[in-house]
Amino acid sequence: MHDLLFLIITLAVLVMAAVLAGVIGFGIARWAGSPIPDAVVRGFIVCAGTLTIGIAVLGVVVTAIR
Repeated sequence: MHDLLFLIITLAVLVMAAVLAGVIGFGIARWAGSPIPDAVVRGFIVCAGTLTIGIAVLGVVVTAIR
């Protein structure tokens, strides 16, 4: 039960970090002069990339721990 709870909390923190990275990516794109639709797309790309890398690292860590 504790392992599952730890995994859920870790995933929640990872999602929040990815959303924060997406917002930062959006802000940087707007600061660079991109129009809003392009900046939103760049923010989504940053968010998706962060989630992909985070889940891959989490998979490696969980496998190494077990």
